[in-house]
Amino acid sequence: MTLGVLAPYRSCGIGSSLLRQTLKEADEDENVDEVYLHVQTSNHDALEFYQRFGFEQKEKILNYYKRIDPPDCYVMARRCSP
Repeated sequence: MTLGVLAPYRSCGIGSSLLRQTLKEADEDENVDEVYLHVQTSNHDALEFYQRFGFEQKEKILNYYKRIDPPDCYVMARRCSP
């Protein structure tokens, strides 16, 4: 799944609402233990955004992206609530 908000609509709460609902459903699903995602290493706004929702950086993957620079990403993860 990909979640994204076009630049003109950022800081309007749309991304937060989408992520909050997604995490709520993941927390309620007994089959989901963890949610993870990839963020481009230079995307500081996204890194801060996900950290506010309890995500932590787990690892860095070199050359993850093929058509953007820098091509590296961080894997971020958040444990689901029991």
